[in-house]
Amino acid sequence: MKLLELKQIVFVNLIIVVCLVCSITPTYALPSNLIFKEQIQTQQVQDIVNLIDKKEYKKAFNTLEQIENLDMCLIRFNLNKFNELIKEYKNILLSEANVYSENGDYAFALNLLNSKHKYYKNDENVNALIKYNSNQIKNKNLVEYKGEIEHLFTHCLLAFPEVALNPKNPLSADFDRDCLTPDEFKKILMSLYNKNYVLVDIDSIYENVNGVSKQKTLYLPAGKKPLIFSFDDCNYDSKKENRGMVDKIILDRNGNIATYTSKKSIADRISYDNEFIPILENFVKTYPDFSHNGAKGVICLTGYDGILGYRTQKSNATSRYEIKKAQEVVSKLKKLGWKFACHSYGHYHMKEISDMEFAKEIYNWQNEVEPIIGKTSIYMYPYGEWEVIQNDGNICYKHKLLLDSGFELFCGVGAKTFFNYVPIGTNHTHTLLMDRKPIDGRTLRTFSDYYSHLFNCEEVYDHTNRTVPFFS
Repeated sequence: MKLLELKQIVFVNLIIVVCLVCSITPTYALPSNLIFKEQIQTQQVQDIVNLIDKKEYKKAFNTLEQIENLDMCLIRFNLNKFNELIKEYKNILLSEANVYSENGDYAFALNLLNSKHKYYKNDENVNALIKYNSNQIKNKNLVEYKGEIEHLFTHCLLAFPEVALNPKNPLSADFDRDCLTPDEFKKILMSLYNKNYVLVDIDSIYENVNGVSKQKTLYLPAGKKPLIFSFDDCNYDSKKENRGMVDKIILDRNGNIATYTSKKSIADRISYDNEFIPILENFVKTYPDFSHNGAKGVICLTGYDGILGYRTQKSNATSRYEIKKAQEVVSKLKKLGWKFACHSYGHYHMKEISDMEFAKEIYNWQNEVEPIIGKTSIYMYPYGEWEVIQNDGNICYKHKLLLDSGFELFCGVGAKTFFNYVPIGTNHTHTLLMDRKPIDGRTLRTFSDYYSHLFNCEEVYDHTNRTVPFFS
C-alpha cells in the first residue's frame, strides 16, 4: 500500500474516532453548532491553540469564528484550551460592551453581545447586560414621571367562589372580607389598563444610598401611570385547603406556571386561569404594554406553614422535598419578572408581639424562607401595623432588627396614597414607607370613592358569586 493512501486512511479513522468521542463526552456548555466538518483545516485549529498559549484570546476567538461549516464533530483539538478561550474571551466581551454602553451606544453594545450569544446562552452576566442594553434602547423615548405611584394589594384569589363564598364554608366571611374572585380581578386589570396604568418593578421606585432609602426618579412612556400590585399571604396554608382556594402554585410538564388543586376532577386539577399569577401572566401576554420592562407583581410571603402551597417549614418531616419543589417555582417566577417580599414569618400583630418573639420571627424567616427566595429588602407589615420609634425618639428594638436584617422599603395599608418617610413630622430618614390600597369584598362595597379613578367598584363586583349585596 502506498504511503499516501495509508495516511489518508489514518486521517479518516482519526476523524471517526473523534466524532464518536464527541457524541458521548460532556462539554463546557458548547453550543450545538460548534462542530467541525471533516474538511476542517488542522492548521487553523493549531493557530487557535498557539494564540491561547500566548493569551491572545481576542485573536484566538476571531480565528475560531472564521472557521466555516461547524456542524459535525465537536471541537476536540484541546477541550481545556477551548474552555479557557470561552472563559477568558467573556471578560473581553463584557468589557467592550460596557464601554459602548457607558458612551450611550446601546444598540452597538447589544449587537456585539447578541453576535456572541450562542457561546454564552446560559451565562448570567452576558444575559444581564443584554437585558440592560435592551431596556436602555426602550427607555430612550421615556419621560420623567412626577405624579403619585399607585400601590394596590389583595390576597390569593377565591379560585372556586361557589365554594369559598358558600355560607356553609366556615371561612366564607373571612374570604368575602379579604379576597377577590377571579372575575373581579380580571375586570380590575382591564380597567387599570384602559386608564393607562402600567406595572412597574417595585425595585425601580427607590434606592438605598449610604444606608438611606430614597425615592428614585421614575421614567415611563408618555401618558402612562405607574402601578405596583402586591399579593399577601401566598402560602396557601393548610386550614384553607378545600375551602375554595387552590392548593399550590406548580410548574406543569412544560415548565409553565399553573395552579394545582387536589380535590378536583383530574381534568380540573391543573388550571391556568383561577389565580392571580397565571391570570396576570396571561393578561400581560395579551396586553404587553401593561408591563414596563417586564414588571409583574410582588408576592408577599409568610413562612409558618410554608410558601406557595409547599410545606417548607422545618417542622415538616418532608420539608427537604417541599423546599426543592418550591425553589423550582420561585426560580421560574423570578425569570418572569415577579418579586418577593417578607410579610413576616408568623403573620403576627406587631403591637402585640414581644421583642424576644419578634427576634425569633426574623430568625425563622432568615433560616426557612430566605434560603428559598433569596434576600429581599421589602417588608410588608402584617395588618399594616408598624412601629418605628419609641416615645423618647429612638428607634424601637423591633424596627432596628428589621433595619439590621437589610430591609429598606416598608409597606403599610391605607386607602390614600402615601410614599414618604415615617414617623411623619420628624427628621428621621431611616424608614421609607409606602401605603398600599387594599382591594377586597369589603373595600369594593364601602370605599368606592377612593377607587373611582382606578375602576368602578360596582361594575367589577362579582354580583353572581358574592352573597353580600353591593352597597356604597
